[in-house]
Amino acid sequence: MTAVVALPLLLSLLCASLDIGRVVFLGAEVNSAAHAVCRRVEARPQAATSSKELAKVALEASPSLGGEGLALSATASVGSAEQQVYGHKLRDTEWGGFRERPARVQTRPVTVSVSVKGRYLTPVGALIARATGAGDGSFTCRGAARGTVDATVEGGAW
Repeated sequence: MTAVVALPLLLSLLCASLDIGRVVFLGAEVNSAAHAVCRRVEARPQAATSSKELAKVALEASPSLGGEGLALSATASVGSAEQQVYGHKLRDTEWGGFRERPARVQTRPVTVSVSVKGRYLTPVGALIARATGAGDGSFTCRGAARGTVDATVEGGAW
């Protein structure tokens, strides 16, 4: 008699842990993909305009985001150049120390957003989705990353 009550509870717990574990795993993968996309845009700022290339980079970094039933989207934006001043240190052999002189660099901020949308695999996951307000039984994992493009040397100015 106890097994009749315990078995459905154990199966429900197993299904819930399967769905929650999958969402947590995909959430970590989305963050990894966002950082990979950010590195690509930092190296090639013109890549920010191609959502197809961004999605390809995200899938290369995290192939599990291309699983069946998952919809991947990636966007990136590169901001305007901002000038920054920093203290450049030069070795002074006569003095035996370092002297500092002001130097300027230009950077452009990069903002990346990657998301994956999918459906839960079990009915227990769909119940979890309804309880959290997603009536269609789906989940969305989002990841973001920020970086900079060195605009000082962009276009071979140096």
